[in-house]
Amino acid sequence: MRTAFLFPGQGSQKVGMLRAVPVQYIERVKKITGYQLEDLPENYKDPVFIQLALLVKGLSVLAAIQRNEISPDLVAGHSLGAFCAAVACKAITFDDAIRIVYQRATLMKAAYPTGYAMGVIVGLTRTEVAQVVQATFDEMHPVYLSNENSPLQHTISGEMTGLQKTLAAAKLRQARTAKLLKVPVPSHCRLMQATVAALTPVINQITFYPTICPYLKNTDGRMTQDTEAIRQDLLENVAQPVQWNQMMDVAKEWGMTLTLEFPPGNTLTKLIHVKFGERSIRTINIDQHGVDDATFLYQKWR
Repeated sequence: MRTAFLFPGQGSQKVGMLRAVPVQYIERVKKITGYQLEDLPENYKDPVFIQLALLVKGLSVLAAIQRNEISPDLVAGHSLGAFCAAVACKAITFDDAIRIVYQRATLMKAAYPTGYAMGVIVGLTRTEVAQVVQATFDEMHPVYLSNENSPLQHTISGEMTGLQKTLAAAKLRQARTAKLLKVPVPSHCRLMQATVAALTPVINQITFYPTICPYLKNTDGRMTQDTEAIRQDLLENVAQPVQWNQMMDVAKEWGMTLTLEFPPGNTLTKLIHVKFGERSIRTINIDQHGVDDATFLYQKWR
């Protein structure tokens, strides 16, 4: 049995998710960045807070799972979750993940402080979504096709007025769902290319280490243990679509039979069930079960 650790990204955050995070993680963020993480409802519109909060939430639970002597055979993170995945496979340290994510989120916020977001369209193929995006495109209100989460779930990224227009057009094409996501920046499209350029010197200063297991890349869905390939993936994924659908195909072909989804939420577990059914791959959602019960299920199924 091969086990994959899965880490969610922006959009999975929920108010109160930091309450169970040990205080030393919050203090570490403050020491490294000067940023004070406060779990207040108004902060959940701030990409700096969201990304740092998701990072420490995932990594605090990772530490608890590791104390129970559970380690991954494969790691994969969706967007921001890729930084948790890189820590889980030991490519980068916790402290360096904080440094990169803080700079990444700060640059993203500075580039698009208001008026931009992401949306999700469910029930159309990628070709159909691409057609809707092309038909509604407006240079003044640009929208781009971004992540492929499953064969029938795709995201779009761009300016708010354009997003509303494109989502409305998707509904006319009989999309099952077409709505805005809780992501206050236009991630994973060409609008973030300047952010990649600005982040390059930051990430190039970070030391990357040999990994303990393969890492699945966001940018092309491929598996790697090459440290420079992981560095490039963490750098470039903000401006490229997350190939989650392909990542899971690769993981299944490689032999993934069990997944642990780290908090918050259960988005990635749902995508596994939609793509492969509920019996093909066993799933453990730590937000649902808690660390102790997740450990019990892991030991039982291993």
